[in-house]
Amino acid sequence: MPVLDPYSFECLSHSEEQTQRLGARLGVLLPAHAIVALIGTLGAGKTQFARGIGAGWGAQQPLRSPSFTLVQEHRRDRDQRVLYHIDLFRIENRDGLQSFGLQEILEDENSVSIIEWADRAPDLLADEALLVKFELTSESKRHMTYSTRSASTWQILLAFRKSAFGV
Repeated sequence: MPVLDPYSFECLSHSEEQTQRLGARLGVLLPAHAIVALIGTLGAGKTQFARGIGAGWGAQQPLRSPSFTLVQEHRRDRDQRVLYHIDLFRIENRDGLQSFGLQEILEDENSVSIIEWADRAPDLLADEALLVKFELTSESKRHMTYSTRSASTWQILLAFRKSAFGV
């Protein structure tokens, strides 16, 4: 019996800066319609990782926590595609999810979506979603597990693993 799911791997981040750099390595690789689902407690590194994804993806402005706005749209210069940075922390039920059109955002074929607190809407995540789970191991260290249920998204994760860790 495998210790991890078939399409998953783990790493340890030693600082906020390293967490951002890991996000940037992933952001460069994200195709249109990618969904990155982030799960972890407050202060676990989700927003730092999202900020890195935005930088690697090419967002014109740095990502910041969208906790009070729920969704922030970011564009990039080269093709004007949209990156949606979504924070579900304040969503308490399914009605709250529908009130801002999460389903429509996730169906946008030309965008990338990053969802913080994605565990609040697990039934809305397609099998192709890329899941990153954050666990605090110390004040500065984060244990991160990357996983998916999709063979095609697994290829993105393999490319990320090679880019970030050389293996």
